Amino acid sequence: MKHCYGILLFAGLIVTQLACQSKKQESTQTADSVAVTNKVDPATDYVPEPMPPQLANLGLTRDSHWRGINLGDPFTAVAEHEPEKPFEQDTNHVGYTVEFKNLESADMLYYRKNDKVSGIDVDLFLNSKPSVTTYQQELTPYFTTRYGQPKTADGTTTWTGADGAQVTLKDVSKGKDYGLKIRFRPLSPVQ
Repeated sequence: MKHCYGILLFAGLIVTQLACQSKKQESTQTADSVAVTNKVDPATDYVPEPMPPQLANLGLTRDSHWRGINLGDPFTAVAEHEPEKPFEQDTNHVGYTVEFKNLESADMLYYRKNDKVSGIDVDLFLNSKPSVTTYQQELTPYFTTRYGQPKTADGTTTWTGADGAQVTLKDVSKGKDYGLKIRFRPLSPVQ
């Protein structure tokens, strides 16, 4: 009887080791493919569920440049995705504000060219340096997952995505005014 338990225990150890080895090999293959392609899947590789509060407050999604809107979308999509009335609007752009519970806010300007979204500027108005740091710590891996490894120069971090978008993130804090600037631009003009 003891001999049977020994065989079962030994078989269990072998099965466990094979399962662990298979999982490790799968993980290595995923890491290798990310390293080779520099492309990751934002749906599985970063943005956890639930989304971090800072990203959720901004209304970010896994499948759009900003708040459900992509560069090149019909300009009418902006009004469909933004629930509030614009604070400014002309033939070339429209601006919206989102206010957060802690008296911080974001202004978004959506630019129009040929009745399509040709650019997006976001100004985050924040209360403190720690708030700036928190947003940067959430936005940097989010954008890196979406657009690849960034380049940093003169305090501006820039990502260039395979989808033809260039994203920049910059700390624009001065004195007691804290904030971040985010810009989305196409690498080639919107047609």
